[in-house]
Parts: sequence; structure tokens; C-alpha cells
Amino acid sequence: MDQTIKLWFGELLGSFELLDEAVLTISASHLVKGGALVAILLYIWIAKPGQFWIAESKTQFQNRAAIMAALVASVFAETFALILSRITDYRLRPFLEEAFDLQVPERLQLLSSDMMSSSSFPSDHAILFFAIVGAIYMVSRRLGIFAFVYCTIFIAFPRIYLGLHYASDILVGAAIGFLFAVAGIKLFQNSKPMQWGIHWSYLHPAWFYPVFFLFLYQVATMLEDVRAFAQLLKFI
Repeated sequence: MDQTIKLWFGELLGSFELLDEAVLTISASHLVKGGALVAILLYIWIAKPGQFWIAESKTQFQNRAAIMAALVASVFAETFALILSRITDYRLRPFLEEAFDLQVPERLQLLSSDMMSSSSFPSDHAILFFAIVGAIYMVSRRLGIFAFVYCTIFIAFPRIYLGLHYASDILVGAAIGFLFAVAGIKLFQNSKPMQWGIHWSYLHPAWFYPVFFLFLYQVATMLEDVRAFAQLLKFI
């Protein structure tokens, strides 16, 4: 399946320069990827339960606890993926495979050396963003389905099209992220630490929301700054 899909996209890649550049721009955009999904999370965080929610008896408090539980679970999902990438065979990204001879945009070629250091399997993009989709779906099915379609079109598809990942990298990553989010909500939503954290958001909003903003900012940007400082520690 991976070979067939990649060969099919390989015939298209390089044929339309504007399309390639547009897909690359979307793939690199934090606004299009994490920004849009975090905006949906914030809508759920602020809104009161109504006709769009799974159960009208759910309170805003419970919805906030579900979001926080899923976000915490997504951290565990990313950690699990890191371990999985270390214990499985290294997988070169498709656009670096000479056999495919993909005509990727020059901007992507410049990242070749950086991409060599990390395995293609599984996709950390799929893990993190489909974990957010899982959080949204568990609170609102309509918004969850919309988020799933959005994530597939604007996050998953560009990474397969550009040869950043194989389809199986995305599928496995999406499954890990979604399942961890659902499990996290089931396990942590009603836990005392989560309940205390949500109470804090109501009692001390001036302290809570600056911290929450920084956390969501890191989520929206794929923990870019955290990764950068982690790399810096290797040189200390």
C-alpha cells in the first residue's frame, strides 16, 4: 500500500509547481495545522453545552476536564511514539529514497540533512493532532468529525504527498494519538488532579490562563521550542 500510494503521488509531484509550493506552505504552517485545531479546543473550552454536544447533561467543567485529560494523554502518546521509533527499524522518509526519485520543492530539499536524523515511523504530527481530534470528538461528535476531515486534508495528506511520511506512518500515528486521547479522558477526566486543575482555572484565571496559553502555543507549534531547547541540552 505504501509503495503504491507513494508511486502514484510521485507521478504528480513536480508536475505542478504552484500546487507543490501550496502544499508545502500548508504543511509548514502552524496556523493551518495546530492553530486551527487549538482554536476549536478553545471554542469548546469557552462554550456551554448545547445541541452540538454528545450529552446535554455534560457541563462546561466536565468538557474542560476532558480537554485537559486528552492533552496530558497526548504527551504520553508522543513519548510512546518516541520509544516505538527507537525499538523499531529505522525508516527513511519517502522523499529521501532514491528509488522513488521524487521531485520535491527546493525548500524541502534543504531540510534533507535534518530529516535524516529521525525515523519516518510513526508520524508525530499525526499522533499529536489526531489526539486533539479525539479530544474534540469525545465532547462534540459534529465538531469531532469536522476536525477529523480537516486534519486528514490539511495535515495528513500534505505529508504523504510531499514524501515526508508513508501512509502507514500517518495511519499508525493517527490511531495512537486518537486512542491515547480517548483513554486519557476515560482515565483522567474525573481524577482529583484534573478536577483540581479545572477548579484553579475558575478560581485563579489570572494565573491559569497565561500558563494555559503557553501550553497551547507549544501544542499548536508541535512543541517546536521545547524540541529546540532539548537539542541545546545535548551540547551542554
